[in-house]
Amino acid sequence: MVSILVISRDRRDLLNRVLDDLRQQVFDGEFEIVVVEETDHPQAPQGVVYVPHPMKNLGIAYARNMSVQHAKYDTLVFIDDDCRVDNDWLSQLVSPLEDEAFLGVQGGVIVPEYTNTIGWAESLLGFPGGGVSRVYQANGQPQETHEVSTLNACYRKQAVEDAGGFSAHARFGGEDYLLAKRVAEQGKLLFVPQAVVRHEARGNLPTIWLWFVRRGRAEFDLWRSGLAPDKYGVWMLQSSQALKILPFLILGYWTILPLMIVLAALIGMNMWRFRWALKHQDIPFAAWLWLPWVRLTMGLATDFGRFKAWVAKS
Repeated sequence: MVSILVISRDRRDLLNRVLDDLRQQVFDGEFEIVVVEETDHPQAPQGVVYVPHPMKNLGIAYARNMSVQHAKYDTLVFIDDDCRVDNDWLSQLVSPLEDEAFLGVQGGVIVPEYTNTIGWAESLLGFPGGGVSRVYQANGQPQETHEVSTLNACYRKQAVEDAGGFSAHARFGGEDYLLAKRVAEQGKLLFVPQAVVRHEARGNLPTIWLWFVRRGRAEFDLWRSGLAPDKYGVWMLQSSQALKILPFLILGYWTILPLMIVLAALIGMNMWRFRWALKHQDIPFAAWLWLPWVRLTMGLATDFGRFKAWVAKS
């Protein structure tokens, strides 16, 4: 018996679309659908447990915890409102929990067939939820993991409650990252590539920029709250795109050559790292060419978000 939990924020068209997919699941068991919607104009979809709350920007963790509170079954399934699923998705996702050793499962995340090249590049870079890279590199084999994204995941309800639920400190995101770390201390988590969702890509650099600014703010808030793992601050510094290119920008003031060298190196390293994508005919070649530019946008936006959060807290 399964509770499928969906949170949404005034995106009624997307919400209704994923609900249609969920109602058509072929599942050997009973399931309910719980929808928590942040909206000032509540409108209950048919056949679901509907929990509206007003637009007060209380954060994703608040909505996730509310959905858990209204779930009546012991297996919790999380999916985002901008996903699409096939009829066997639910069975594929929850079946590993028949083994009591596993407390949670992460499913695969791919992009719809109509996704543009920038959207494919996002997914190749592993966003969100590991993207198509995680699915392809698993080669169809389940793998133990500590990384679980609630855009496509399931947990035992008791494990979520024992972990304290979703942290209210993670208002800008990262609430699922923290939960996975705490649940992993209790037992095993599994990545199942067959349980895929098709997740809408951002598909353009300005929207990706805003997305990763938010992620950067979330990362800084996690570190500032003291809830992040050890050496999280060191990891943020090591992963900073701005710090990596700053010395070359300073040198580039005197001559453009160092800047050209570092840009060429970054482009080359990104393309070499993802050369495996060229073997898959369904991945557009142009997406491979876009990889370094999308990666640069993500990295600089993350740094800007971290800086923005630091200024706000100062």
